[in-house]
Amino acid sequence: MSELSMPLERFAMISKEVHRFTFTATLAFTTVFLFFAGTSTAQQSAQQSTPPDTGDVVSTATQDPLTKVIAERLRARMTAFKKSDAVTFGTFLTEDYRSVDVLGLLHGYKPTSQEFAAFPIATFIASQVLALPIGQDGALVTFTLQLTQPNQGPVKLSVGEVWVKQAGLWKCQYSQATATF
Repeated sequence: MSELSMPLERFAMISKEVHRFTFTATLAFTTVFLFFAGTSTAQQSAQQSTPPDTGDVVSTATQDPLTKVIAERLRARMTAFKKSDAVTFGTFLTEDYRSVDVLGLLHGYKPTSQEFAAFPIATFIASQVLALPIGQDGALVTFTLQLTQPNQGPVKLSVGEVWVKQAGLWKCQYSQATATF
């Protein structure tokens, strides 16, 4: 087996697994840790001094206020993904949510519980999170996402998303994930 075929076979295997789930986000999207109970994540953050340590990470140390708010929403969304909670995950998406998976397939629906079950994750790390404002109620969000499945190595993704503010809450409207090595 050539040295080139091994990474290509691994990519094909990863692509098949990732194809089963549509991001954020990525999968992508997208794809990290507060409970959503009808209040904004910012309000919940004020009530909780620090989130419980789950081994999962969304870097927020040096970010501007918009990026921090969206990063916390991303954390909660990815926590729902990790728990295979499609209902909670869907609360972080707009009704017209669309995504493009790592194979380039377009999906015009919110992910289902079956899709989460087909791609279980043990841990996730979202890094290099950056939200750039698009007007008052929109943001272009980019980040690197590393997902680790039980008993498997990590899957790395570069994710681009469009977030919009609806009823005072930031929600993901569009997500596209690209596998990286």
